[in-house]
Amino acid sequence: MSCQLIPLSHFGNIDSVRDFLFPSPMQQELVKKSKVKETGWDESWGDNWDEAMQQDDESGNVSEGHNDENDDTRNKWLQDCHLSLSPANDLIAVAYLDKMVILANKYDPEIKYKEYETNFSTVWEGSVKQEEREMITAILCLPLASQKRSTHGGPDWTCVIVGFSTGYIRMYTETGALLLSQQLHAEPVQKMKCHTYEPPRYLGLGEQHEELVILYKRAIVAVDGFSLFQALKACRNQVARASASGESTLQPPPLAYKKWGPQEQESIQDFYSCGVCMANSFDVMVTASVIGGQNPVIRSSGPVANMYITAGNGPFVGFFYAIEGFAPPMLSDVAYAVASKLKSAIMSAARYGLPDQRRQGTSISLSPNGNYAATTDSFGRVILIDVEQGVAFRMWKGYRDAQVGWIQVYEEESASGRTRYGHVAQFLVIYAARRGLLEVWLAGSGPRVAAFNVSKWGCLICPPHGILGLNNVTCKGVKIKEFQCALVDIDGSILKVDVPFHLALSDKNSRRVRDLHLLKQIKFTLRENKKEPGTFCIKIDALETKVKDFLLNIRTANIAQQAVERILSTKYLGPAVQGRILEACILKLSSLGGSNLEIDRRLFLQFCRLNEHLVNTFVALEKFNKEKNVKEGPAPTACQVLTETIGLGESEAMHILSQFQSCDRFGQNKPETELQFQHETMVYDVSSFLSCIECTVHVQEQEPSLQGSSAISLVKNLPEDKRSDLGEFLFEWCLSGNGSVSELGRLLLDSRLPSEETATLLVQQWLAKDNRSIESMAEFFNLLKTFTSLIDSSRLVAVDSNIPSPWWQKFRDMCAKSQNNRAAYMAAVVGQVVAIETINRLSLLSTSSGSKDHDTSSASSDASEKFSLQDWETVTVDMEYWERIIKHLEDCLILSCLMKRKPHSPYFREDRNEEIRISVSGLLEGGKGCITEAIAKYVARAGLKPEDLYRPVREETQKEGKSTQLEEQIETDEIPEKSVQKKIWDLIADLRQRFPHSLENDVLFSNCCWEYTVLWNKEPEEVDCLKTSLDFLKLVQNAVLRHGVAFMMWHMFVSKRFQITALLMDKVGRVPKDRLCRKDVGISENRLPDFVGQVVQLIQLMMEANCEMNEVPVFNIEHAWHYGKGSVSLVELAVDKKVTNYHLIKHHHHLALMMHAILILKIKSWKVLSLFDTRGRNAFFVDLYSHPYLPNKNVDLAVSAGRTQFFTKLITRVVITLLNSITAADCPEFPTYSLSKLRSSPVNKWPYIVLDLAHEFGLDIDFIKRHHVCELYSAGLDKLAEEVLLTVNDHESIGSELLQIVRLRIQYQFSICSNRKMLQVIPCVDPYVSGWLKRKSSGELIRPDVPVSLTCLLLSNVINQLREGHPEHELAVSLVDLLEMFQLY
Repeated sequence: MSCQLIPLSHFGNIDSVRDFLFPSPMQQELVKKSKVKETGWDESWGDNWDEAMQQDDESGNVSEGHNDENDDTRNKWLQDCHLSLSPANDLIAVAYLDKMVILANKYDPEIKYKEYETNFSTVWEGSVKQEEREMITAILCLPLASQKRSTHGGPDWTCVIVGFSTGYIRMYTETGALLLSQQLHAEPVQKMKCHTYEPPRYLGLGEQHEELVILYKRAIVAVDGFSLFQALKACRNQVARASASGESTLQPPPLAYKKWGPQEQESIQDFYSCGVCMANSFDVMVTASVIGGQNPVIRSSGPVANMYITAGNGPFVGFFYAIEGFAPPMLSDVAYAVASKLKSAIMSAARYGLPDQRRQGTSISLSPNGNYAATTDSFGRVILIDVEQGVAFRMWKGYRDAQVGWIQVYEEESASGRTRYGHVAQFLVIYAARRGLLEVWLAGSGPRVAAFNVSKWGCLICPPHGILGLNNVTCKGVKIKEFQCALVDIDGSILKVDVPFHLALSDKNSRRVRDLHLLKQIKFTLRENKKEPGTFCIKIDALETKVKDFLLNIRTANIAQQAVERILSTKYLGPAVQGRILEACILKLSSLGGSNLEIDRRLFLQFCRLNEHLVNTFVALEKFNKEKNVKEGPAPTACQVLTETIGLGESEAMHILSQFQSCDRFGQNKPETELQFQHETMVYDVSSFLSCIECTVHVQEQEPSLQGSSAISLVKNLPEDKRSDLGEFLFEWCLSGNGSVSELGRLLLDSRLPSEETATLLVQQWLAKDNRSIESMAEFFNLLKTFTSLIDSSRLVAVDSNIPSPWWQKFRDMCAKSQNNRAAYMAAVVGQVVAIETINRLSLLSTSSGSKDHDTSSASSDASEKFSLQDWETVTVDMEYWERIIKHLEDCLILSCLMKRKPHSPYFREDRNEEIRISVSGLLEGGKGCITEAIAKYVARAGLKPEDLYRPVREETQKEGKSTQLEEQIETDEIPEKSVQKKIWDLIADLRQRFPHSLENDVLFSNCCWEYTVLWNKEPEEVDCLKTSLDFLKLVQNAVLRHGVAFMMWHMFVSKRFQITALLMDKVGRVPKDRLCRKDVGISENRLPDFVGQVVQLIQLMMEANCEMNEVPVFNIEHAWHYGKGSVSLVELAVDKKVTNYHLIKHHHHLALMMHAILILKIKSWKVLSLFDTRGRNAFFVDLYSHPYLPNKNVDLAVSAGRTQFFTKLITRVVITLLNSITAADCPEFPTYSLSKLRSSPVNKWPYIVLDLAHEFGLDIDFIKRHHVCELYSAGLDKLAEEVLLTVNDHESIGSELLQIVRLRIQYQFSICSNRKMLQVIPCVDPYVSGWLKRKSSGELIRPDVPVSLTCLLLSNVINQLREGHPEHELAVSLVDLLEMFQLY
């Protein structure tokens, strides 16, 4: 493992960031500025440049880089920006002048840069200045620890801290919202550094305080970390509340800070806070002796102070101390900046500065352990300083405009797996931008360990802080930093510098370092010499020689083993090359002494021998899979395979054949009689084969041997895809009848794989495909018999009579878990036969061994007889399990036939028809109702209706009289609809015989109802699914079960959506628009009336079931399936539900009916909840079994008036709808209509519903009836009006109201009659009648053009309703003559 640049993340839109920060005029200014900076480029790079270049060539770590010297200077825009990357790698902020861009890290699965998993995208951009000429001078991204339980201690959010030229410090959220703004000093902010909590490396090391340190021109401000964390948390909560409430004023809490003034340094460009430090006892005594003379006052410990190291000029580097526990003094009072000055006794822990008048420090970076500091200066030097001694002890020349950072690496894990945290290495990273070079140096006097050619326009980021707000408890298990040092390039890539610990080993002759280098060379060679599939950079022979040379020169055994593993995992090498490389390793190790080698090399020698044996086994198996075995004679029939090869009885064979014939008759895909194994499609290489096998090496006194089952085994927890590929490679060629069973058995036995694992792999491969033929059972039987004969007898026969044999139980479990029921059924039949033969064979062996020991003691004979008896009992227990699993698989075989049928139903949808895979274990673990649930899922996904599940009586009679020819019909691609339907009937009839309890009508209908409801909940727009669900629910006979299922449907699926619909309708006061319906309810405007209508049906079903509830039903399960354990079935849950409150259900029923009426009849300007009082509104949408206060008939008068008005408007809408349904095609003058047609109209039911509601609300029913009669006469529907008129009780009121309709009709006749007719009629009219007719009426007719004959009939009804003494009776009689004259003229 070598030092490398690992892709960390990527800018998804770096061009847009550049264009925002540097518009076109600014880019031109930037070019001019960059040209000015090019002065001094020809300055000498120093004497060690050639040496550095020579080290580049020797190290081999320098990749091909960028050497173009004519790069456009505009690429330096990123280096002119202020850039900060969060150590959690979740946020990055880029700023220039007064503009800032914030980018968040997001996972992008479709990112075009495949090596990057995450992508930075812009979340906010804009100008942040608040004062004139205010510019950004410093920026910092600070993640804050989460206090949530789920992510305790991890990063919660990241704060962006910005320093300005006005001295302001402003803090923003990730979205650019301002949290806090405060001016801590009236000078421009130069730098900002933050110190966060890090756990100490060892006990006794003091913890550093969290703080935010800000550098101004003549001051240093330290903000307390705890105060900052609490302030940011409070400000963020205030911003969230303000954005929710619309307020704009914030009250940020004050920050706790200290301010220091360094007076002894002319200018400071950069600084670092070293934290709290304390001088050692020796320095304390020396300082006390120098100051105190012969009688010094020596303290037990030195003063505790905060140490700050600065870079600038006058001096070049300064060390400043701030004593804790005093009032904040000026740093000049307590700091020792120049070596020739002693301030006071408080300066006992002071250090020397580095005075250099011409040199100006530009930046400084402190190592993670605080021992070293690296500075860059105006002379193009990088100087390494010992912080403890205060001296510069190393200098690099030729690094103008360089950027530096640090990486701290812990020692790698030891062989025992325990990490030794005591060894830590510090590496200095130097990014020479002008040279396009990134170097990694070992701290102190160490060598350069790596160098990379990179872009010249990047930025090196090395954040010293982690997550703010951690402590010694919350930091456990939290990754404080995602990276230590990263390089940001202008192409948008962010590369993390990764350094292994072994590069810290300074000994150039280190054996481990040399071997690791050779291992790296092997990996590099194998990776680089396969550019594209099928092409090589060098010939395979040369590659083999090169790799072999590297491998044989490795001295460390465990590293050589890693190299061999890497070679064996390289797919393109092939078994021949890998075999020769293993042979060379074996020869070399054998020549060194063989068994006299040290333990590591002996283990490595055994490892090579085992892998060489496996490679040879692969070659033999690959050759076997290419040779087809030619069989002589005719192929045996299915019956012959079962009886002769497997050894079943004739009756058993016929029973098994009948099961498969039933599957074929019901339409399951017939398997091919002879599978053709296309080896060309099965590409399996030796590397994949070896990756599935684990070699376990042991330390032995003698020469290691390959004999023994523990040396080679399959890898534990092998992925299913690899296990499937291995099984297909080993067995599929033979199972298809193309290979010799005896030859394959010999090869696998020679491979020394454990027989039990091989047999398990065989069974899994057999169960992997469901199209196995009966003829292929012969090969499976022979292979299984071969491998089980080598398994330990203790695994095949259990000693305890109450426990089944372990291996055969594992075999049955695999069959039970398989979803390929056809193959599992075949495997169970074969396994039962092999198990009986194996037990008989072991019994014979036991008997023969007993006869040879005839002269042994009687005690031994008794023990032998006891063992034989136990064997017989074990056989009995196993046989019970075998019979059970075979019975289960027979049932699942027929059940799977139903699941694979695709019905020709108009409601069938392909996107909904996901095949339902079932298995024995799945049905047993699913609980009692799992079988019914599986069938109900099929019914729902297939779109079957209740009538599709039962054969009609006529069809059933025909089936009993004669056998249908449909069973013998050969299925084609286009299956007739009736044929498919009859097959479904036959399947369900067969399943009812197998599962009589699970397929009881009530149980099946309840589950079908539930599954249809689940489908509707997934697609709320498909209201037909909800309707079909209720159709099934209506067929449930038991009221308790019907009540429970209806209540569960309401509680889990319907109530919430119904509540949203009611609130939405009450909010808008009319039928909601389509956009609102889809947004809130999830149903379109056109389907919303259907949904509410089905809710009405559901509530009615609950009300009926509540009244009809009888005894609780008892649900049974088939005897063969009562062993299952799992969740409670749906019907059991339904019958255990609490009894609902009938009056509360009825209350919801009233609401649903009114909502349905509004939606159906398009009634506007009505808020549906306003029709109920406060008590009624509070009782809605609570649990239906609760007993809240419900309204009674004595409600507020305003509510009653509103209900009456709503019902009258509803009836008016019903009449208008009925009138619109009459077509004028029957009669041009006045449309005739069928009375029966109007009576059967769906809209005509609403007046009766209104009367029921009015009765339950305690309203005046007769008033509503009179209004209905008047509206019908107003619409010209006189026949319907006469029927309703018979039900009115107040005759005088209805007579008066109808008389007004007569007047409106006569007025209309006068308005349309000719002048001649009017002159003939008016003189004959009584003056009182004429005046009455001239009065203006308050209402209007819906349809005024009614024949006069109908008006005459209406007038006669009016006369009948009014008594003779009524004031309007005489008027009505007078109108008779007028109407007769209208008819006459």
